[in-house]
Amino acid sequence: MPKYPYQNPELPIRKRVDDLLSRMNLTEKVGQVNQHLYGWECYKKEDGELLLTDTFKEHVAWGGGIGALYGLFRSDPWSKVDYSNGTTAKESWKVTNKIQEYVISHSRWGIPALIAEECPHGHQGLDSISYPTNIGRGNTFNTELIQKTSELMAQELAAKGVHLALVSTLDLMKDPRWGRAEECFGEDPIVSAKMTEAIVAGFQGALIDDESNFLDKSVLELNKSSKQIGVILKHCIAQGEAQGGHNSGTVPIGQREFADVYTPLLNSARNAVGVMAAYNDIDGVPCHSNRTLFEEQLRNEQGFQGIVMADGIALDRLQDVYEQQTEAAANALAAGVDLSLWDETYTKIEEGINAGIIDEKDLDRSVRRVLAIKFLLGLFEQPYVEDPSKQWEALFAESETLNEETAKESLTLLKNNGVLPLQTQSKKIAVIGPNANNIYHLLGDYSAPQSEEQQKKTIYREIRKQFSTATVSYAEGCEVRNEEGQEEKINEAIALAKDSDVLVVVLGGSSARNFDMEFLRNGAVTSKGINMDSGENVDVASLTLGGKQEELLAKLAQLGKPLVTVLVQGRPHDLTTVETLSDAVLLAWFPGQEGGSALAKTLAGENNPSGRLSISYPRNSQQLPVYYYQRDASKQEDYYDLSGRPLHEFGEGLSYTTFSYDNLRVKMNIDNLEVSVKVKNTGSAAGKVSSLVFVKLYGGAVIQRKKFLKDFRKDFLEPNEEVELTFTLKPNDFRYMDVDNQWHFAKKAKIMIGDLSCDIQCDW
Repeated sequence: MPKYPYQNPELPIRKRVDDLLSRMNLTEKVGQVNQHLYGWECYKKEDGELLLTDTFKEHVAWGGGIGALYGLFRSDPWSKVDYSNGTTAKESWKVTNKIQEYVISHSRWGIPALIAEECPHGHQGLDSISYPTNIGRGNTFNTELIQKTSELMAQELAAKGVHLALVSTLDLMKDPRWGRAEECFGEDPIVSAKMTEAIVAGFQGALIDDESNFLDKSVLELNKSSKQIGVILKHCIAQGEAQGGHNSGTVPIGQREFADVYTPLLNSARNAVGVMAAYNDIDGVPCHSNRTLFEEQLRNEQGFQGIVMADGIALDRLQDVYEQQTEAAANALAAGVDLSLWDETYTKIEEGINAGIIDEKDLDRSVRRVLAIKFLLGLFEQPYVEDPSKQWEALFAESETLNEETAKESLTLLKNNGVLPLQTQSKKIAVIGPNANNIYHLLGDYSAPQSEEQQKKTIYREIRKQFSTATVSYAEGCEVRNEEGQEEKINEAIALAKDSDVLVVVLGGSSARNFDMEFLRNGAVTSKGINMDSGENVDVASLTLGGKQEELLAKLAQLGKPLVTVLVQGRPHDLTTVETLSDAVLLAWFPGQEGGSALAKTLAGENNPSGRLSISYPRNSQQLPVYYYQRDASKQEDYYDLSGRPLHEFGEGLSYTTFSYDNLRVKMNIDNLEVSVKVKNTGSAAGKVSSLVFVKLYGGAVIQRKKFLKDFRKDFLEPNEEVELTFTLKPNDFRYMDVDNQWHFAKKAKIMIGDLSCDIQCDW
């Protein structure tokens, strides 16, 4: 028999939370809303023994327990953790159990800690699976694949004893100068919203649903699987709108723009265990003190039931607005920020309450939410994890397979004059370029050090493996951005190219950090890596390829050999020169650990590229912004000296086959609109096609948008196969905010799929 009601798994979570909260003193409450420590500093290894640090023990004592612990297994140049001092995947469970045992035994009420880890495109830990970054995954337009890979990420983290995965989903890539463009699924809110829902379903299953409040259920009713963990979606919200593409910059959008663009994203987060607040402000109000955003829009309007986690030291940045940390803490708690991250501000809560600056009711509300998530995730019933050694081999094998499939579907072909796929009997292939033979250039930011075996999976090595009957040679050609001392490398590449039949040139950017760099307290890099030009805090003014890359390409093109250019990048670089000089252009983005294999199989024709742009690809930075759903104002689209149109439209992407659309039909079905269309594979190769449904609204007292994506799907078709697709559009797909900031439904609209369109009258 449980001693106290909160220990009874048969009671609803709400009653257990109320009971436990009633027993806690102020110090213990403050401890529960703090995530103050860097996890990797909480343990060390001495003579093969795992020891907990004094820093960790002192903090547990300070808060009478601990709310959450971030980054036990974070491994990267900022944490200074690698294979020499870190914890491998197979040993992680031992660390979490030791941490958890100490926390529980030193908490008066035996309250376990939430273990949180970074997982923007796979766990940022040793031996972990690193998938393509979001900008590539957005190009897949495949939510089923995203959900399945999320399930595998959840299983991997759960086996290590992790409860919360911090996953990037809510940012939009509106300005490619922003260094974190790689973390966005693209510029479109519906793409990002559907990907977000797939990720929540993959990590959490149905732990939280639209039909009920999980607080009214017992742990036994929830019946959580050991493979399910909570997901914290970041960043909430509008961080990609920052002026000038500056990281953490100000966002001056108005209420109508926010409502139209970000309401779908807020709605997609409704069933997540948590969201992470964004660094930016919205029209001057910092997200971390924005009560309207979290308490009204996210919770009351969208039904969000989870916690709001602060971003790293973001609460300390509220001193730009509030003079005292206690005042900042008061406003953040009132706004609904429930859990801190590394800051000092939330360590001052007890002081603020005693001084009458902070309302203890606001603290209690956040403590309730944190405790509720701990009950939801089953921490009180199963705080420890069992040895997962028997499941690793099968889990990693399946993860690697789907990782490669994700990379394949993210590859986006933008030009092909017939050179691709390459003939397998090609005698001599030269693989040239700064991103051709370094695995770290394929991974993106938030990536861990790679094992020796993983480091072998470069593009050059995988091409050599795929084209086993050919002579495949490599030359670096030049570095990513360094302009000094490059002539010798360029000359070596030219000499190799002259003696080759086909040239595969791998250019682009890199997010690779090294252990000599300097970082801010939140992990953002502050020292410029000479060949690093993407990732958090690495914003650029120009989208031109760095260093001598265009010069290298121009000299190679002069040889008159078949030339395929592959762009490995976290943002869209200027392609105008690249496309002019190349016979084929293939975007690989940051394709992850299996990107080399996916690319080699695509070049050989074993994989038919199916990626479609989830952004409007700019010509250069001078024409920004170019995102497709701008308002359809009567204006001069072109500049005097440059086209106003993007180089490639949202949704573009070539294939080794062709598709056509026919017979677009629309009919009302009760309160919904059913859209059907036939799509046919008109080519000679099997392939996958992404079908995108756009809506253009008419009428109202505001300028409507040129068009807005409302739905999409991806299908596999054999040659000459034709299928009929059906999409269901709901009234909200035709909703807009009017001049008085009230929602209205358009009575007239245009539906567009492929090259087809039809005007409709809506009877809502």
